[in-house]
Amino acid sequence: MTETDWTELLGQVWGKEPALLPAAAPADQAHLHRTIVAACEAFRAGTVFRTFPQVRFHTPLGWLGAPGRLLPDAADRDLACYRHRLRREPPGSGPDAGFLLSVRQPLHTDYALWSAVRDTLAGLWRQVGWPCLPVEAELTEGDGFTRVRGLAVASEHAVLTWVLEGSLEAELHEADGSLRVLRAGAGDLLYWPEGSRWREHHDGCLSLRISVPRAQRLATGAVKNLLAEEVRDRLEYDGTVPCLPYPPPDGEPAAPMLAIGEAARAAAAGAELPAALRTRWAAWCSSAGLEPAPEPRADVALVPGQRLRVVREIVRQPDGPGRRIWAVNGHAFPVGGEAGERIARHLLPGRELTVSQLCEAVGADERNGAVTALLRKLYRLRGIELADSGRTDG
Repeated sequence: MTETDWTELLGQVWGKEPALLPAAAPADQAHLHRTIVAACEAFRAGTVFRTFPQVRFHTPLGWLGAPGRLLPDAADRDLACYRHRLRREPPGSGPDAGFLLSVRQPLHTDYALWSAVRDTLAGLWRQVGWPCLPVEAELTEGDGFTRVRGLAVASEHAVLTWVLEGSLEAELHEADGSLRVLRAGAGDLLYWPEGSRWREHHDGCLSLRISVPRAQRLATGAVKNLLAEEVRDRLEYDGTVPCLPYPPPDGEPAAPMLAIGEAARAAAAGAELPAALRTRWAAWCSSAGLEPAPEPRADVALVPGQRLRVVREIVRQPDGPGRRIWAVNGHAFPVGGEAGERIARHLLPGRELTVSQLCEAVGADERNGAVTALLRKLYRLRGIELADSGRTDG
């Protein structure tokens, strides 16, 4: 089944009912397994907090804070080898009753993988609409494990799960009390909409999951976080909660908190918050909502005769008079002036041209520093590639 076929079929039930469809995953199981192994490296000595990727090793008794050698390594060539090794662990040290290895947000560490997933998601969003908030990616490897966390409360996310190996059985508990069971094998895609309560059983399963935020609470929370960032920039504040003398002076008890409230009022009324939202939206459009985005690559020197190839669409959003936000591969930055618009008209995906040809087309000197700086930035963000080794014009 082609990508168009499955996206169209999923579009017909999106937001209405669960679905099980044949759909090729954006990458093969070998690639995803290598990504999982690489993500686990930093966690062998113990749990690492406040970072992505985030690795958790779950057992029926709970997740292990320091799974150590229970995590896969380079000697585990694939999921089958990994499962076989875990079975040989000494009694009491291995997951005798099943396990689930979860790796959240690992894709940005591998641009090729991140880009493939982004392109797949973009094809779906053209059918069902573009998410206004970032989505969350998760890779899992599990065997003989039942995950029940989805039974506690109705999901605030729509969930897409590609199964690349083994099988995944999902029990979906409907609001009317009915139960629906979907069994996915390798090459299948499972979908359930927001509001679902679910339990799933992993059996020798390697999967890629995308969770799409849908609850209003998540949207208001994103705006609140941006507002908090703006307030923080406006205050001379060391991060502590102030303590006041007792009894406090008349009229003074709430002064520190009132200052925060005034800063919030000013930030909400100013231009910074809408500008920040526009910038984030442009970045999310260019990444199909897939965050974090890969880090920019190393810079490159450009000469007038260097031939360039445009490989990614540049998302452009208005940001006030004579100013636009440009975004590519999840990174956004401002570009001002008419020259930027003239340059953009020549940077269409698939086009090849030299630095000199672009400068001539927009009426700039071939050694114009501003044009070269913009092209170098687009190269670092992987929006353009070098089409050949380049040459100098003397």
